[in-house]
Amino acid sequence: MRDAHAPAGSRRPGFGPIVVATDLSEGSDELLRSAAQVAARSGSPLHVVHAVDMVPGAGGSYDEEVRRAERLLDERIRAVVAPDVAVHPHVESSPPDRAIIGWADRVDSGLIVVGPHVRRGGPAGLLGSTAERVLGDARVPCLVVRAPVAAPASHVVAAVDPAHTLAPVLDAAIQWTLLFSDAGEGGGVPMVSALYVTGDRRGEPPPALGEALRLALSRADAGDRLTAQIALRGTDVVQSILLFAEVEATDLLVLSTRNRGVVGRALLGSVSAEVTRRAPCNVLLIPPAAE
Repeated sequence: MRDAHAPAGSRRPGFGPIVVATDLSEGSDELLRSAAQVAARSGSPLHVVHAVDMVPGAGGSYDEEVRRAERLLDERIRAVVAPDVAVHPHVESSPPDRAIIGWADRVDSGLIVVGPHVRRGGPAGLLGSTAERVLGDARVPCLVVRAPVAAPASHVVAAVDPAHTLAPVLDAAIQWTLLFSDAGEGGGVPMVSALYVTGDRRGEPPPALGEALRLALSRADAGDRLTAQIALRGTDVVQSILLFAEVEATDLLVLSTRNRGVVGRALLGSVSAEVTRRAPCNVLLIPPAAE
């Protein structure tokens, strides 16, 4: 392992507008609570989206259903979101993934928050269909919430592949760590690990990784509020990432979704898909558009 300290500075980063969806059930409160927590930390506005499910013949007019949904949405927001967070509720009669992506585009979102809703059908089913479509179409980072957001954060891991663009993954990991760091406020100094699986137990990290980490720390101007390291593991990529996350009590895993398919939709590579499906912690996915 190689340690590096960030250069001097004190700037706290933030996201642009944050978008999250709710089905108005108490089961989705944790998702809403997590999104509100990120919004509160970063000073970002929170856009809460609900897609009205209009079932033919179910009774009630469209306007009545919308008003009912708006009332219930306001109730959930008041019950879960702190009053100091700027919240913008939205009710739409469209598929949930379209509503989420639509509002993310409309408000120039910097982060979309989704739940895992893991399917039980085996490895082919990464997430529920709504989450899969959102992750496939999103042009901004997506936080997949599997557990309450850790605050303060103690260890954020960026699983990196030097064959792909490193900067956005490292930048996102450092940004999150600074956002949820209480260093300088009586809290401990958190760690950012750039995790590289060598494929060879005796392998060494490529020089490009060390330089990329140095530049990311410099861009963040993080001062002494975090410590960064390159962590080497091998040989199975998925198992190495998952084991590292578990053993090191990782608060957040940051991964790239790799590339886009012929129709323009982001493809979760086999590594990012499997890790997201099985991760013991929250996962932040960085799409190609962010690169």
